[in-house]
Formats: sequence, structure tokens, C-alpha cells
Amino acid sequence: MELFEEIYGSYFQAIRNILLDARKKPLSRKDIQADILSTASMESALAILPKLLEGVWSPLLHREEDGRFSCALGRNQAKDTKDFLKLPLTKLQKSWLKALLSDPRFRLFFPEEALSFLEEAFKEIPALYKHSDFHYFDRYADGDPYEAPDYRKIFQTVLKAMTEKRPLFTAYESRKGNPLTLEVLPCRFQYSPKDDKFRLLCVSLSQGRPKQFHVMNVARMRGCFLSKNPVPEGFDWEITRFQRQADEPVQIRICNERNALERCMLRFANYEKQTTYEPETDTWLCSIYYDPADETELLIDLLSFGPVLRILGPEPFLAEVRRRVKRQHELFYSCVE
Repeated sequence: MELFEEIYGSYFQAIRNILLDARKKPLSRKDIQADILSTASMESALAILPKLLEGVWSPLLHREEDGRFSCALGRNQAKDTKDFLKLPLTKLQKSWLKALLSDPRFRLFFPEEALSFLEEAFKEIPALYKHSDFHYFDRYADGDPYEAPDYRKIFQTVLKAMTEKRPLFTAYESRKGNPLTLEVLPCRFQYSPKDDKFRLLCVSLSQGRPKQFHVMNVARMRGCFLSKNPVPEGFDWEITRFQRQADEPVQIRICNERNALERCMLRFANYEKQTTYEPETDTWLCSIYYDPADETELLIDLLSFGPVLRILGPEPFLAEVRRRVKRQHELFYSCVE
């Protein structure tokens, strides 16, 4: 079963492009062929052109006196209509969206009015799956309280500041329980599947100037509100120069079996990576760049892949891998005895 049905296939995309362009101005046969080739193959063009110009699809186009073709659909409507040829959602897509509504993390990104609208729109649609269908065996049980009103309010405020690129005043409780009050520039959220927590990557301000990079657990934020102070001129919202990075990336070799490459790319999607294929060994070499604060989580994730992934370096990282594997080996045999 495909989530995206044939209305999202190359034939339909090609016809859609032609009708959109023909709505702006009449097209020649050569223009129509170019539109087809932009989304489909030459073989598709040979099949589409006769049907569209002289065959069963010809009512879609209107032949002008000069031999060019204009769109026959909605000819009396304004040419900038946004909903023209808007693709409908399939039943499966609606069912998938209904399932997402049961995920408390998904709901964080929408205000209550939008959630009410979505629930009403999909009330007759059965959910593709339930959030309770999933059992996470490798996740800590003390995840963020996503459904708590105070947590949702803080998350929404941070999201608004992030979307509008505005500074934010926040009251924060450090890991040691010390209260902090900071004015920060919120740059992006980071989600940890292992901890089931959201973190805020931000840069604190001092006298209106960027000062220090911070990683804040959203659950430790006790309150926040938007600041009226201006954003420093030329501030880099990508925060690349503020983020710490390990001296060397982790080097791994990924085997071409058990869908290992796709699994690795999904698991480590939040890291900067460089991946190359080695045809002589039929493996991929991947360099993963990471923040030293994430080293333990990265190490555990890499070990979870077992024999389909080999860690090559750097040496300090390998030493920690050997230490952990040795410790696991000792614990296993102490239990057996």
C-alpha cells in the first residue's frame, strides 16, 4: 500500500505543470514537451503528448488560432488562484494525519484552535495507528510532560519567538537546581529520542550582544516571555560559530546489509555527516560531527547497530567503546556465574 497514490506520480505532475503554465500563457507543442520532460521521461512524453493534444485528454487544453494551447480549466477565473489544481489528500494520508494527532509531541507545534480544527476535519477518519501501539524499549521513562498546560504554554512561546526571530526572556532551573534568568535568541529545537525530551539551542545576550551558546531542557524552563529588544545586527541564526564540536568526527563503516545505511541515516539525522561509498568493499564510510556533550548518547546509538556498523575512530572514542563493551562482557558473565 502506497501512502502517496498515483495522483502524485510523474504523469499527473507533468499534466499539472502543463495546465499551470498554459494558464499563464499559451504553450507551443515544444513548450508542452519540455514541461513533460521536467517531471517524466521521454517515453512518458511519447505517451502523454498524443492523448493530451488529440486524444482523450484533449478537453484539458484549448487550441488557440495560432496553434498554441491554453488551459481549458477555469478560464474565467483569476490566473493567480492559489487553489487551482490543488492536490487532494488521499484516504490513507488523512488516516496518517489523524494518527499524528494522537502524538503529544506533534500537538506541541499547534495552538488549541488549530488542533480543534484538525480534530473536527478528521473526526470521521479512522486513525492509521494509535500512539499506544508503540512500545519503546530503549527510552528513558522520565520524558517531558508534553500534555502539561505549563509545558505547552512555554513551548508555544518559544516556538513563536523562534518563528518570528525575536529574543526571549526565560527563567531556567539548572541541572543543580540553581535559578537563572536569561535573555536568549532561540535558534532551534532539538529532540532526543533516547531521553524523550526537547532541548532549546539558543544564544544568550549580554548588553544586546551575543554572549554564549546554551542547550536548555524545555522541561526545566519555569517561564518565558517575548522580549522587545532588537536582535543584534548580522546575527547568524544557524549558530554554527557558537556550537561546540569535537576535535575529530567519529568515523564509521556501514555494511550493505539489513538496510543498515537507511537506518543509520535516520538515526543520526540530527548530526552533520559526510558519507561516501566504497565499491571495492561494498560499504559506506561515514564521518559524524558531534557536540562533545552528545558523545555518550552517540556512542550508545552506534553500539546498538551491532555487526552491521564498525567504529573506526578516533582513538579516544574507540577507547571508550572498548571500555563499555568490556564492561558489558564482564556484567554478562558475572550474571551467568
